[in-house]
Amino acid sequence: MPRRSPGEIRAQLPHRINRGTRAVIRGLSAATNRQIGRFERKNGLYSGDVAHAFRAWSQTVRRSYPSVELSCEGTTGWRDMHARTLLEAAMRTTSTKARRELRKAVEPLDARFLARTLNNPLTPTDLPWWHRRIRS
Repeated sequence: MPRRSPGEIRAQLPHRINRGTRAVIRGLSAATNRQIGRFERKNGLYSGDVAHAFRAWSQTVRRSYPSVELSCEGTTGWRDMHARTLLEAAMRTTSTKARRELRKAVEPLDARFLARTLNNPLTPTDLPWWHRRIRS
């Protein structure tokens, strides 16, 4: 009886859903990434949503013309949040050491975003600073 080839066996395996994201933020300690994972589970987020928000914020800042709108205006839940807003929420709920570590990773991105955008005096002052910026 002939054996099945490895390709035939792999073809019959269930397909994995690859969201194209890693569940961790590179450069952060394992303890910090675990706390971020707990934050995601506690708030009903998918594993890796904060890491995805970090990458989205990084890509937005690195563009030649940073776009301030990263998501929908009406937030109906955590998944609809602006990437920077989700990062801020993660920073506020983690321990002091993890907060410091995450903030250290986000600060250079924030500085670059601030350097490339201008303050919009017409926006309400109760919005976070990243919502009150316009392209320069």
